[in-house]
Amino acid sequence: MISMFEHSIPLFWMVIISFVSGALFSLLLRKHGGGKPFFIPTIIGSIFLIILSLNVIMNGSSIHIELAPNNVFSFNEFLIDGIAAFFILLIGLVSLSVSIYSLSYIKEYIENRHVPVFGFFFNAFILSMFLLVSSNDIFSFIVFWELMSLTSFFLVIYNHKNDSSLKSGIIYLIMTNLGTALILASLLLLSSQTGSTSFESFRLSSDTFSVTMKNIVFILAFIGFGTKAGIVPLHMWLPYAHPSAPSNVSALMSAIMIKTAIYGLIRIIYDFGGVGSGATDNSEFAWWGLLFVTTGAISSVVGVLYSVIEKDIKRALAYSSIENIGIIFIGMGLSIVFLSFNLIYLSAIAMLAAMYHLLNHSIFKSLLFMGAGAIIFRTQTANMEKLGGLVKRMPWTSLFFLVGVLSISGLPFFNGFISEYLMMLSFISSYRIPDVVIAISVGFASAAFALTLGIVLATFVKIFGISFLSKPRSDIIYKIKEVPRTMLAGMGIVAIMCITLGLIPAIGIDMITLAFNFQLPLNQPIFSFGSIWSESGTNNTVSGLSLPVVSVIFVSILAATIGFLYGVGGRTKHRITETWSCGFVNLNERMQYTATSLSQPILHVFRNFYKPSLVIEHIPYHSSNPYIKKSVKIHVSNKNIIEDFIYGPIIRNVLKANKIMKKIQTGKVNLYLLNVLVVIILLLVYVRLFP
Repeated sequence: MISMFEHSIPLFWMVIISFVSGALFSLLLRKHGGGKPFFIPTIIGSIFLIILSLNVIMNGSSIHIELAPNNVFSFNEFLIDGIAAFFILLIGLVSLSVSIYSLSYIKEYIENRHVPVFGFFFNAFILSMFLLVSSNDIFSFIVFWELMSLTSFFLVIYNHKNDSSLKSGIIYLIMTNLGTALILASLLLLSSQTGSTSFESFRLSSDTFSVTMKNIVFILAFIGFGTKAGIVPLHMWLPYAHPSAPSNVSALMSAIMIKTAIYGLIRIIYDFGGVGSGATDNSEFAWWGLLFVTTGAISSVVGVLYSVIEKDIKRALAYSSIENIGIIFIGMGLSIVFLSFNLIYLSAIAMLAAMYHLLNHSIFKSLLFMGAGAIIFRTQTANMEKLGGLVKRMPWTSLFFLVGVLSISGLPFFNGFISEYLMMLSFISSYRIPDVVIAISVGFASAAFALTLGIVLATFVKIFGISFLSKPRSDIIYKIKEVPRTMLAGMGIVAIMCITLGLIPAIGIDMITLAFNFQLPLNQPIFSFGSIWSESGTNNTVSGLSLPVVSVIFVSILAATIGFLYGVGGRTKHRITETWSCGFVNLNERMQYTATSLSQPILHVFRNFYKPSLVIEHIPYHSSNPYIKKSVKIHVSNKNIIEDFIYGPIIRNVLKANKIMKKIQTGKVNLYLLNVLVVIILLLVYVRLFP
């Protein structure tokens, strides 16, 4: 059965055909084209994704496809409404840029890796995310969720000859299967109430579910989807998986895959849970929002604190993803809290902030991971301590990476500023919350948010400054050149989007407003000509400050600062020397700040969190005379308190239980038969006592 919006149905099938073709070409054309044919269908499919999603969003309609309605164990239903279309748009935009980037990036693996296998899983991975977001029944959703997890697992361990990659993949697989079990449990609980596996039945019956049932479903879904999203303390797979995976895969995983968890939570809370519907008393769900805000605040702070001390660029970006997911959770939590107290307008603003940041993170994080991949592509290292001077050797990569850095740092004229600005407006408006405890909790979260923004800026000043602006720290830097044009084109697409959404935020905000169908009293606009307007006749005013005003203030302050410095300093003598030499001649790379030393003040301030230990290694000139030193090496190591105090005890107890279980496996058949007999007797006793 095919319902509304029939002219978009062919696009749905063209998307599937394109990615299936890309997967099959990868296996059939394994000896031709150096990997490029694998990504041509992917690029075409990504374009179809963008057209399909925009078609749904702009027309305010939906696509509903139902196949074999009488067969429970088939892929029954697919639904693409505004919310699904928004996430499909993200999949299309990021997949397009990453696929173009991959046309040349794949050359790094052609000589010693099975590239056709990579092409197969790459296409299957993107297709599984599209079908996951489009699924409208439990069976389809779980199948494509598992397909997404398995394909991404094989992409993470693509460099399987490396032991660390295998370890990272196993950690990822364990965590994602744990999350899948909890997600399935939450959906089956809903199914037990409706007698159907269709998501449509959940929507129609959401008002009839008891509060207790909704709370149980929410907790299961929050932990299950939170594992995939990477919230603290369920984030442990992220900093392991990203450094091990190829950079184009890291871009897809960080920019899109972890956002599918946000999609699932939105469906559970607003769609199946009925939060926000007129028939539901939303005050009962205030604690849901508070849990979101608290978890998001902790995740954002912990993520950025680990990110700032990292020397590996990809690992730092992985921790940064945890921080940004935390910010998204804060926005969603504020939206639920406002909604629970019937502050409809403020709830819409907070949700808009969360979704705009989700959009922004998808764009600038894919750009940063592709930039990191470009660095590794030429230098074969992601260690900032071995880089430096890349701005002269890779000028276009440096420019695009700088755009990503400015965007993620939340500076004006770039997209990150808009979503963080909206988030700050939501925090400022929290004084409207009548519950004192919740209002104080939100106040603490706002402090965590402010701290996060400050450390983020320090993190990316370090990453860009050490990697690109300092003097080269290894001889290989003098021999490298710019990456191929297709890699630059892939980065350029998302870099342009970062600037466009920063200068013209109405594009993204109007898109989100249409996709999520925000219904405000008196039809007041959320966004108009760069301003956040207040609801007429109420006290829900958040701000009258517009983006043009922010721009004028920023430029005025900059001009005044320059004028003041020139006026006070007057005319001075100028001495021309090399960049980063601070006026000294013959400055070498050993006299510069390192990535470790640049983050040392933060490590010192939060030493109770990092618990650093100092190891000093003295290297003598000769083994017979230990008193005359040739050099001294200082190593700083930090403890991961979450691994040590949460996962460490769990792993130790599991290993102890495993040893106990091994004693049962004696290899003696008679003992096994005895165990079976004991179990049967116990079951008979149970049935007799509890008929």
